Amino acid sequence: MYTWIFVSGILFAFYNAWGGGANDCANSFATAVGSKTLTLKQAVIVASVFEFCGALLMGSHVTDAVRKNIVSEDLFTDNPGALMFGMLCADLASALWLTFATYVKWPVSTTHSIIGAIIGFSLAYGGADGINWNKVGLIVASWFASPLIAGLFSLTIFTLIKKYVFDTVNPYERTARIFPVLTFITFFINTLFIIYKGSPQLDLDEMPIGDSIGISFGFAAGTGLIAWFFYVPYAKKKVERATRPEIELGEIGEVEADQRTGSYTNALAIENTVTESSTDNIDEITNEDNEDNETVEFHEKRIKELESERHNSLIEKLHENAYKIDEKSDKLCSWLQIFTSCFSSFAHGSNDVANAVAPLATIFSIYQYNEVREETIVPIWVLVLGGAGIVLGLATWGYKIIDRIGRELTKVSPSRGFIIELSAAITVIIASRTELPVSTTHCQVGSVVGCGISGGKANVQWGLLKGILWSWFITVPVTGLLSAALFSYGYFAPSPFSSNTTFLE
Repeated sequence: MYTWIFVSGILFAFYNAWGGGANDCANSFATAVGSKTLTLKQAVIVASVFEFCGALLMGSHVTDAVRKNIVSEDLFTDNPGALMFGMLCADLASALWLTFATYVKWPVSTTHSIIGAIIGFSLAYGGADGINWNKVGLIVASWFASPLIAGLFSLTIFTLIKKYVFDTVNPYERTARIFPVLTFITFFINTLFIIYKGSPQLDLDEMPIGDSIGISFGFAAGTGLIAWFFYVPYAKKKVERATRPEIELGEIGEVEADQRTGSYTNALAIENTVTESSTDNIDEITNEDNEDNETVEFHEKRIKELESERHNSLIEKLHENAYKIDEKSDKLCSWLQIFTSCFSSFAHGSNDVANAVAPLATIFSIYQYNEVREETIVPIWVLVLGGAGIVLGLATWGYKIIDRIGRELTKVSPSRGFIIELSAAITVIIASRTELPVSTTHCQVGSVVGCGISGGKANVQWGLLKGILWSWFITVPVTGLLSAALFSYGYFAPSPFSSNTTFLE
């Protein structure tokens, strides 16, 4: 049934996965890159492994026919072709919105994007009666609840650690002393996070709470002991070795600078010995350059450079005003920062890949069986397609959201970064058990802001935050309207063979 929809669905699903990687996946590594624990290149390599493995190994092999059951399945029972075409429009609408949001550096929810798109074409097809408005209401509530809860967790945890660790006489030794405890908490929370958020294939979200806590506790205890006996002694030596030779390296750098200055002087002396003809040539080139400098393109380029310099200076000032953390203590937390990012990336790949590939899985199921099934099998190749799209999106445009969350919104350092990731994970765990459809993006941004205001309101760029909040509120309406417009234009268009029937009937 409708081979062209199936083929187009593959392309649009990959496009939507690319958008999710550029926007949503970037959240997982924004704090790690922003704190300079990882470079962007390293983040892409790590994400390539964890996102892809999460999508392939633990991604859902069974998905609802209609994502999150936000729309009644009975609405399309008699006309599976309409659902097939609707899912195609939903994937495209979601992908277009994610592309625009990433371009303007708005971190939005991929889950809410696809839900809004599904609501849009369903309203266009069957009206308001087929929509589960109670679940829509929960989504609206999550816009406010999830960032606030994550921000409170982040603010509380960082304030406690700042008071009892960073503000003490010897913060480095105190950090090393509690590091195994921090390791235990980090692995305990993130293991629970994966069980509740990212393991639909293994049905771990149905595991009794006691078993989940027991498994997470055992795993966390093991890593805490490893950190105590092996990592802390190794990390202390590495940190002390890295901070010890700073003065010597500075002196060497000054000597090299002097040598370069001498070489540069010699080069100038040689340049002054040019012949008269050479001087004439240089004058001609200079005149041409001066003419080029007067062009519109030159001035536009210069304006952009000045705007960039002003933007960077504002960010530097923002970071300078932030609470100062002991450098050695901060470096000691880098390991936790990397692991929390890896956990978050793995869970994102296993769970949120469905936002891109679930519509394709529904299209493929209808293409095979010519009917709407309550549950749709997700083939391995579809998960591979989604994982590849996510990784490509992070590698190409991921730097935009990483820059916005990890650098522009507030100062992020390794010690702040792992607290931000932990707070977001705790919020998602709570929401998963209460069946509140929160977004990891909203939790991440709320956690970043909560950690930022711990040092005062001036440590957060509130203007940027207003734009981000605005993008959250319009995500569902925008994708819904776009999906409804695409669906209506295609579905209700007159058939070329008959003026009484629609194209897909």
